[in-house]
Amino acid sequence: MEFCPECGKLMIPKKKGKSKTLYCAKCGYESKLDEKEGYEVQDEVEHKASELTEVIEVASEESLSEAELEARRERFIEGIDFLETE
Repeated sequence: MEFCPECGKLMIPKKKGKSKTLYCAKCGYESKLDEKEGYEVQDEVEHKASELTEVIEVASEESLSEAELEARRERFIEGIDFLETE
C-alpha cells in the first residue's frame, strides 16, 4: 500500500498500456509501478439482511394445491413482517 507524496491519499494500481502505474484519484499524481512488486485489489462487501433480494418463481396458481397456496401465503406474510421489523 502506498500513499501519494503530493496529497497523502491512497495510490491505486492502474494499467496504462503495457505498463502498470500507481495513480492518485484525488490529485492525478502517477508513479511507475515496479514490476517485481505485486499489487492486488480486493473489495469485500457485507450486506445487511434487508439488502438481500429473494427471488420467487411464480407458477400458475391453478396448478397449485391448497397446501401449496397456504404455504405461499405464509411465506409472503413472513417476508412482509421481516421487512417491517428492519
